[in-house]
Amino acid sequence: MEGILERQKAKLKRAAKLMQVLSKYGFEDLKAKIDSSKGTDNKETDLQSTQDTAFYQRIRKAIEELGPTYIKFGQTLSTREDLFPSPLIVEFKKLQDDVKPDDIDLIALLEKELQISVSDFFSEIDDTPLASASIAQTYKAKLQNGEQVILKIKRQGIKDVVNADLLLMRDIIDVLSSYYSIVREINLKHVFEAFAKSLLEELSFNNELKNIQTFERNFRGTPNILTMKGYPELSNDNVLCISFVEGTKINDKKIITDWSLNPEVVLDHCFELYLTQLLDHGFFHADPHPGNILVTPQGQIAFLDLGAVAKMSPKDKELLEDFVVYFIYKDAARLVSTLKKMAIHADIKSEKSLQRAIEELLDIIDSHSLEELNIKSLFSKFSHLLNENNVIMPEHIYLLVKGIVLMEGIGRELAPDINIIEKIKPYIQKIASQRIDPTKLLQDNVSTFWEVKRLLATAPQHVGSLFDKLNGESLKIDVVCRELDRYRKQKQRSDSLNRMLFTAATTFIGGCLLADTSQISFAGVSIISWVLFLVSTLVIIIMLLKKYKLQD
Repeated sequence: MEGILERQKAKLKRAAKLMQVLSKYGFEDLKAKIDSSKGTDNKETDLQSTQDTAFYQRIRKAIEELGPTYIKFGQTLSTREDLFPSPLIVEFKKLQDDVKPDDIDLIALLEKELQISVSDFFSEIDDTPLASASIAQTYKAKLQNGEQVILKIKRQGIKDVVNADLLLMRDIIDVLSSYYSIVREINLKHVFEAFAKSLLEELSFNNELKNIQTFERNFRGTPNILTMKGYPELSNDNVLCISFVEGTKINDKKIITDWSLNPEVVLDHCFELYLTQLLDHGFFHADPHPGNILVTPQGQIAFLDLGAVAKMSPKDKELLEDFVVYFIYKDAARLVSTLKKMAIHADIKSEKSLQRAIEELLDIIDSHSLEELNIKSLFSKFSHLLNENNVIMPEHIYLLVKGIVLMEGIGRELAPDINIIEKIKPYIQKIASQRIDPTKLLQDNVSTFWEVKRLLATAPQHVGSLFDKLNGESLKIDVVCRELDRYRKQKQRSDSLNRMLFTAATTFIGGCLLADTSQISFAGVSIISWVLFLVSTLVIIIMLLKKYKLQD
């Protein structure tokens, strides 16, 4: 109970901060902006465009002031060009996560967190941060054995701030979804929940350490990559110790060339390693921007910052392989079928229309030269198609698209004439050969083979039992036709109602014929006629009730 009250108290504090920042940047016109976003007019004036740009700039400044949770959510939304106007996407991409470093007593903090004597493990620690972000700041150090390492220190209290922000943001999105159809249409709830899960994983250094260890195992023995090493004995959920990587950003063509490395070969290695993550491991870097990919002087590729990774199940990986194959070979019909299997939710009004739209998209690829082809624009058009058809994909697909766009951008810087489709084709051939490999077929279908073996083992017994029943004339075959049975029951009910209607009509007519007979009468009509009228009325009421009950 106390924990719930504390979370609500923290949420109220963050709500007060939110209102303060919104007031500061003048968001009285926010409702009008949301309402106007339901329909855009292509004939907007230059004045309106300028006003919109100023509005989006205020959004960006407010987000930066609100802190890490909002900044990271804005950075997540910057990849969703299918959901937001281009000027707002531009502002989202300007969001900076660089903040002033906290002054901390590094030695005292390490000894308290890790329950160690620092001098037993470290020969040097530089107390000037290498980098400072909203969640953590990093320091360079050297172990007693001479190995250089990075110490990543989580900011104090950041977890409570993020949790409070997430609670508040969830409430805000729920309210917006209730009042504005545009918020429901862009599935902002789904986008937010995926973001919240990813951010909480990034907050956990224990999770990041596990990712580093998994990444290292996956690439063990691969010559073109330098994987980071984690130090579990010097790490916990607030402190992470990892090996230091000496290198330069992968898009720094000048330094790569100065090291006598071929940028195109470096790029080939980078693409190969990223595609291996996607199609072989199903465990890939969620944010492969140039700052997170280094090239060493020896030409090896190093992927940094594994706090956020995307994971795929074997089934997800197989569907992704299918999708890539059908995309490369322009099979729109099978693409639509695979999309439905991959989707979390799909409400496609017309599969034929979606198929035609995908065919048009594939034609764009064919009709444009490599220099004209914009992968980013291509994926944006594809995302719009999914939105228009109410198709929600799992988060790893959006992260995959983001990763491919980032990798393609790196490729353009190192080798402007890069053909990303040609880079993928060898993997398609590899997938195809793996699919028909006898060993792979045996592994994938071992359960099916086991079931066939079991059926074959029990088949003689079942067949013998069948013949025994035939010889003993005890075999009984029941044939049930549901449609015929339903028709029979409906006919019986109809006949019953018809009989009741006939009885009521006959009784009523009889009453009319006997109305003038010389008997005791009431209101000029004989009593026997009144009785017959009453009976016919009761029969009609019963018939109507029965009919109503049947219809209900």
